[in-house]
Amino acid sequence: MPRASTRARASTRCDRASGTPRRRRRPRARARRRDVPGATKTRDDDDDDDDDDARRPCVVYDVSRALTAYDDVWAWQRGFVHAALRQSTDRWRDVAILCAHPPTVTLGAGSVEAHVKFNLDAPPDGFEVRRCERGGEATYHGPGQLVLYPILNLGADGRARDLRAYTTALEEVALRAMIELGCDASKCHRIDGLTGAWCDGHKLAAVGVRARRWITYHGVALNVCPDLSHFAVVVPCGIDDRPVGSVAQILRGEEGVVSSAFAARVPETRAPMSTRERDELTRRAADAVIRAFADVFHVDVDRRSRAPTPREIDALDLA
Repeated sequence: MPRASTRARASTRCDRASGTPRRRRRPRARARRRDVPGATKTRDDDDDDDDDDARRPCVVYDVSRALTAYDDVWAWQRGFVHAALRQSTDRWRDVAILCAHPPTVTLGAGSVEAHVKFNLDAPPDGFEVRRCERGGEATYHGPGQLVLYPILNLGADGRARDLRAYTTALEEVALRAMIELGCDASKCHRIDGLTGAWCDGHKLAAVGVRARRWITYHGVALNVCPDLSHFAVVVPCGIDDRPVGSVAQILRGEEGVVSSAFAARVPETRAPMSTRERDELTRRAADAVIRAFADVFHVDVDRRSRAPTPREIDALDLA
């Protein structure tokens, strides 16, 4: 098999395949099977011989009950990656961060300014803008959205050194969580030529990743109950003709948001969810995401409801 270019191996777009950005014909909206590549270990639901002791340990820092600045989590990820690169494979333990951010627009390595609908030097009130090294286009993070950032060694334990397979596995995490939260499994799908997790034609989760020497960072963002009108400040992931949705929007039978470079369709919603309803759904979603992550990546999760300490980051001292 020919080697992929360094750029193609280093990052994966949040909207299209990895590699040098180029304009492509929009693919037809065709649902695709929810298979996870065999290159990524998964757990078969009816496999009674599965032994948790055989799973690779993984510490998950769950700080999703409060908003955490994008810069803070970005620094944690880079710190873990740098520490991992100094460690031998047999000593290194997988790490993941589950969080929610204040309103933040992030611009990936493949982003173009035409997909940002405001002056980058004067973002909307309350919004931050960050350029980052993940693959992909502009996207939005904010309250009501859960973001999972796995820092995994794709060169360990027979894992495939394949960012496409890794991206598909992250999509599977989102799809399983969506179904557990009540989305109709028959309507949860992927779309050929586009990354992410979809339900009834709405994009509920976006994926954008990066890897250094096969240590991953960045990850997958699942829209649980965000203010969907916030997505209208960008062309989400460069997709201007398909709606962005959320778990809450799907469960309530509402329409999503379609945002192009020139206009946005933001439908009216019913009475907003109460704070209690949003908090309950978000807590359930956090549990569902972590369960799906553990099963898809075959890891034994040590869940910690706090931020990582500097020692844990710098030395990967996770005991």
